[in-house]
Amino acid sequence: MLAPLARDIALARGSGRALAPAAWAAFFGLAYLFTRAPEFGLYLAPGVALFLALCLAALFDIRYFIIPDGPLWFLFAIGAATTLLGAPEETPDRLAAAATGYAALWIVDRAYERLRGFPGVGEADARLFAAAGLWLGFRGLPSCLVFAVLSALVAAVLSIREGSLQSAREPIPFGPHLALGLWLVWVLGPLEFG
Repeated sequence: MLAPLARDIALARGSGRALAPAAWAAFFGLAYLFTRAPEFGLYLAPGVALFLALCLAALFDIRYFIIPDGPLWFLFAIGAATTLLGAPEETPDRLAAAATGYAALWIVDRAYERLRGFPGVGEADARLFAAAGLWLGFRGLPSCLVFAVLSALVAAVLSIREGSLQSAREPIPFGPHLALGLWLVWVLGPLEFG
């Protein structure tokens, strides 16, 4: 079920065409991770686990408009273990960033629903942004969101152009774009603003 979808996205075929740029950016990040393996050191294994869990979460969201709890709990567990083992002094900041990330998207969703009459961001997206806070801390959250929004805009434009998205009211999965934002910031570092 998910493997043909992943293939279509990677090869920019059919319904996967609009998400191909996001997939290619993610693969670029993976290639970068491996070319810099000595610099990442012990973070290489958690990086690969992060990539795989994000791919699974993204594919589920694309196919079913839901991110199952399994990949999210895995992201939280590996993120917490990586922080505790690699930078235990950052644990309180990372936990606060996770709570802030969740609250931010939860508030956006409630405000959007109140204004437009239907939900805009799902509960699982808020939990995925919380995982981003745990992995990236406060410094990385804005960059994650910038990458996610830009990626979602590109996908929406491509979907409109090819006719697979007919209306602004049609939902598009935001999880794949949040996953890409988390991944790119974790591998490449946050954007420098000002």
